[in-house]
Amino acid sequence: MNCTLSELYDQKPEWFECETKQLPVRVNILDPMEDLSIQIYPDDAFAKAYNGGRGKPEAWVILDAPKDGYIEFGHWANTKEEFMEWTKQKEWKKLLRYLSTPIDGFIDIPTGTLHAIGKGVLTYNISRNADLTLRLYDYDRIDPGTHKKREIQPQEVFENVNIPDKRIEFQMFPSSFEFGCRVTRYGDEPELYTIFRLQIDEKGKFLHDRFAFYTCVKGQGTINDISM
Repeated sequence: MNCTLSELYDQKPEWFECETKQLPVRVNILDPMEDLSIQIYPDDAFAKAYNGGRGKPEAWVILDAPKDGYIEFGHWANTKEEFMEWTKQKEWKKLLRYLSTPIDGFIDIPTGTLHAIGKGVLTYNISRNADLTLRLYDYDRIDPGTHKKREIQPQEVFENVNIPDKRIEFQMFPSSFEFGCRVTRYGDEPELYTIFRLQIDEKGKFLHDRFAFYTCVKGQGTINDISM
């Protein structure tokens, strides 16, 4: 079928057996050449009023990172006034909170959480299938297409950022050996997504009763005789 996955979801809903009108989840792998912009995702209510969209809860697993790899995650302001003042004065070192990136570490990103992937940090991302991103800071970089600074939305960030910050940290999860598979279960967000990792040396068996995205992040093999 010559169509996108979202179009297939509309045409063959019985293949997916989901309750949502839109394809519910999105997955991708990011390996930025430079630090990504400092941003947040708003909640459903704001997104619907702002552009008719949806909020975008997200989670990352760190697949690889340099020894000094980092992400920006959250902030140090205690009040909205403090957050706004530090932003307007461009006191980024005082405002922005950074975390080192442990390989295989999992981190949940609730709506309203300030975040950005650092240069060279390879992440596997799973999120709700939504598009609204609000940017606070983009390092004053020039967009090569427009020759202007990229657009930012500080006022909208002020309205939606979590204050005080929730101080979320990376989590490391143990794996279990099940039917020839080493299984790591990272996160299970009801009505959003479940994320797990399978590592197989030769052959294993893994079953679940819902549709899923399978992404080969290392090596090669087959699933039901389909090459990966």
